[in-house]
Amino acid sequence: MTSVTDGVRQTLSAQGPLAASPGFVHREAQVTMAVAVSDAIDSGSLLAVEAGTGVGKTLAYLVPLLLSGRRALLSTATQALQEQLFARDIPTLTQTLGMPVRVAMLKGRSSYLCLHRLAQVADVPSRGIDPAQASRLDRVRQWAGRTQQGDLAELPWLDERSALRPQITSTRDNCLRDTCPRRDGCHVNRARHEALQAHWVIINHHLFFSSLHGEGAWLGGLLERAEVVVFDEAHRLNATGVELMAESVGSGSLRALARDVLNLAPRWARGQRAWAHLALVLDQAAGASPPCPPGRHRWLRRSKDEQWSAWTMTVSRALHAVVAALQATAGAAAEMDGLYRQAHGLWTGWGQLTRPGSAGEDTTTVTWLDVGASGWALVQASIDASRHIGDALELAGKARSWVFTSATLGTEETLGWFTEPLGLRHHPLMRTLRVPSPFDHARQLALHVPDDLPEPADPRHTPVLAQAVARWATRLGGHTLVLTTTLRATARLTEALQQMVGDGEREPLQLLCEGQMSRRALLARFRAAGRGEGAGAVLVASMAFWEGVDLAGDVLQLLVIDKLPFPPPDDPLVEARARQHEAEGRSAFRSSYLPQAALALKQGAGRLIRSETDRGVLVVADRRLLTRSYGNDLLEAMPPMRRLLDEAELLEELDQLALTRASTRGC
Repeated sequence: MTSVTDGVRQTLSAQGPLAASPGFVHREAQVTMAVAVSDAIDSGSLLAVEAGTGVGKTLAYLVPLLLSGRRALLSTATQALQEQLFARDIPTLTQTLGMPVRVAMLKGRSSYLCLHRLAQVADVPSRGIDPAQASRLDRVRQWAGRTQQGDLAELPWLDERSALRPQITSTRDNCLRDTCPRRDGCHVNRARHEALQAHWVIINHHLFFSSLHGEGAWLGGLLERAEVVVFDEAHRLNATGVELMAESVGSGSLRALARDVLNLAPRWARGQRAWAHLALVLDQAAGASPPCPPGRHRWLRRSKDEQWSAWTMTVSRALHAVVAALQATAGAAAEMDGLYRQAHGLWTGWGQLTRPGSAGEDTTTVTWLDVGASGWALVQASIDASRHIGDALELAGKARSWVFTSATLGTEETLGWFTEPLGLRHHPLMRTLRVPSPFDHARQLALHVPDDLPEPADPRHTPVLAQAVARWATRLGGHTLVLTTTLRATARLTEALQQMVGDGEREPLQLLCEGQMSRRALLARFRAAGRGEGAGAVLVASMAFWEGVDLAGDVLQLLVIDKLPFPPPDDPLVEARARQHEAEGRSAFRSSYLPQAALALKQGAGRLIRSETDRGVLVVADRRLLTRSYGNDLLEAMPPMRRLLDEAELLEELDQLALTRASTRGC
């Protein structure tokens, strides 16, 4: 046993230096994981750890990492988790143990102000600009004079979807790099330089993959220095890798180019081309709707249709006209060269994606068209991220320890659902570990599966479920979260619930729905209602709320899942993966669809019990869990729970929860 392992056990013990820290609870499950991480660091191996809710996985990898003294690259799923590690978890740990570490947080380009693009957009004549947009631009300009980091997270009023953000940030394509007149003050370069000097660097999965894609030189520097690489919330790695490593051309990128041509080209090549007309034609091409309904459509099924050919040609001609104009004026200024690179990249990408016979020939890739309310995108992606993870392992070289952790990584001991699509299942240094949740789910959590609801495919399912949710939530006084598998189901269920919640003897309930306001605002409203601030609440939301939502205590006591979360079989990416499994002689349902549903179900159910004192009821409103042969597989993937056999038992349990909550508040 190594001295570091001894230190890990002592630090995380009930009498250790962390014992007096607020919120710390000694858990043997945490020690088990921390010792495994310590061993992986010591041996230079790869470790995937599924750590159930309540294990305390953050400390379980930070403590052995800190005691080892190794340099590290830490990657999280979201910027919010990055900031939590950087501003709370790591400072608290290092201060408590008296072991300071130089830590840097690094985000992607779109998170940092580009001083050059801000100066250019500020120089554009203000006529025709939305006054609100002009006001926001003025606030950004004032902030730019005092910010040290240039991190747009310092501007909470600037929404991530704001049309202003792409005008004041750079991309890999439009960055002027060494020719930029403001490169000495560049916030992106400064953040990267600080990261290269730090002992620990915190990034996110999006940045990890996007850097591999086009700007791997600086990431290679980080990987060369890092002795340990940790991926938290690692269950998102494959999906993030597929998304970020995809080749894509969409209406958003075309509109951004049109905007830059309109704003920048006249400044550096005035009168040489009809820039306003070129930008207008390109913007119109971006706004032209593809000849299909909203959704995700496999490209091979559409590419030979005449209407589709006409649509793709409209986009191609608009792009080519811009490319030709920019090529003719190249050299006028560095900005014009950057615009040309940006336009040429989109034009060649569009040609490669739409060329007859080019899409989908490789069995490891698939091409599809995404069409939504905000626009469209033509995408070609690998069906998994194995090649990209392999590239990262090769870039890092040997003698690196890699730790992957999440609350949900698989349905069996080898964690094949996670390791296989990343190409790690048969890696000689790969080790796996499952550490179950320390919570007593059999005592804290009850499960009810109504056997009298219509099946999800039946049109009556939503209105009948809405009536049931209204009964249950009213009985409980709110404290209810309903998770659906699609935004459409969220809207339909909310509409059906509108006139029902609050009927009966109790006070009316608030009905909150995804899309009414931001995710953060919805959760704040729901938490306030759960604490007794105003009427009780029912929150109806889709897949964005199935994970990363922490509603501990009495805030959430009833969780309803509308149906089993199987992936949509007609999704092109899902179809491609199914074809690959079938080609390998495996059942696509058993090896792909079922594990994915089991893990999604486990993620959703994990919203309910967040501490040793939480209690609640999970309702899965899909009787297939009882009637189909795969039901037992799904049940076994979830924590052990008490079963409520009928609605009478369910209502009795809800009454007990409400009574316990009321008596606790009284005390």
